[in-house]
Formats: sequence, C-alpha cells, structure tokens
Amino acid sequence: MTTEKEGATCPCCPGPVPQDMFEILVNGVFAFTMTLIVKNNFPLPHNIAADDLPFLIQYIDQVTSDGIVFVFTFVIMAVFYILFFEMLRTMRTLDRGFVYLSFGYLLSLIFVPLTSLLWTYSDVPLYGVLFHANILICGSLMIVLWRHASREGRLLLPETRDRTVRNLSQRMILLPATSLAGIFLDGWALSFGEIPITILYMVPLVLFALWSTDS
Repeated sequence: MTTEKEGATCPCCPGPVPQDMFEILVNGVFAFTMTLIVKNNFPLPHNIAADDLPFLIQYIDQVTSDGIVFVFTFVIMAVFYILFFEMLRTMRTLDRGFVYLSFGYLLSLIFVPLTSLLWTYSDVPLYGVLFHANILICGSLMIVLWRHASREGRLLLPETRDRTVRNLSQRMILLPATSLAGIFLDGWALSFGEIPITILYMVPLVLFALWSTDS
C-alpha cells in the first residue's frame, strides 16, 4: 500500500491536489471577486422612464466616476492574479502547507470588493484603513506562500533561475509596502485623503509593470 509520504513524491500524484484543478479553483475565486467589483461599481438603473434625460445624465456621470474606482480595483486584483500564477508556473508540486495557506489568501481576496466599496462611499478614515489593511493581508499572505515555496527550492522547478525568484519577490513587496504607507497616512484624521488613494497606488503599479520586463 502506498503511504501518504510516498504518494507525495510519486510522479503520478505529486501533491495533495492536482495542480490543474487547483488552478481552476483559483480562477473561479478571482472571477467571483471580479464580478463583485463590477456589481459594486456599476449599479443598473431600474423603475426609471427611458426618456428621463436628467436622470440619464446623472447616471452617466455616476458611472464615469465609479468607473475610475472600478479600473483602480481591477488593476490591483490583476496584479495579485498575475503574481499568483507566475508563482504557480515556477512550481513543480503543491504541498499541503501551500494549499492551506492559499485558502487563506483567496479568502482575503474576496473581501477586497467590500473594503473598496466602503472606502468609495464613506469619508471615514476607518474605512480607508480597512482597505489598506485588506491589501496588506493579501500581499503578506502571498509573500508567505512564496517564501514557503521557494525556501531551498523544494517546491520549485529545477530550471527556475535565481533571478526569477528575486524579481518575483521584489514585485510581491510593492503592494504590501504601499498599503503600510496608506495605513499610516489614512489612519489619522489630519492626513486622511491628503494623497488620493488612486495616486498612492499608482507608484507600485507602475513599478510592477517596469520590473515585470526583467523577470
């Protein structure tokens, strides 16, 4: 009989779950989260006459302003998506620790649309801090996942270069570091909103795009 330890190293069963099925699960969670972002930022009109021009103008104006928030949140989620799948593409197997930590990471992602919605509709500093804290938790869990996978290269493909590991590690730090700065700035009533949240996160997003060309 094959033991659990033997099964973990057997070529036909390289981990506790098939990696392709795990990727399908992750894609489903990201798709669900993106759907929530769209739903939160683009409310559909109802019970309004089609020829109500003032309402139509007001609705278009609202959609335009909410569209900025949508793009902002969408890009952040896209960065998390790209980083996670870049990490998976360098791995030869998934162990139980990685799978369990991934569930916590995916759960933290689901709350991003909620904290983003709270930040959008309120000028209370607490809600801004909640959004930053949510990004910090997501980013920190991803860093833990990557450190777990890349430690001594035990879960990585043999051909993975050290340069790739360093580059991915550097890009993973960008969003958590920015969220820490956001918590510091928006955690005080005097400094809350001094730097618009979209401008604050523009810096790591630009750096992410630039550093991605070196991976």
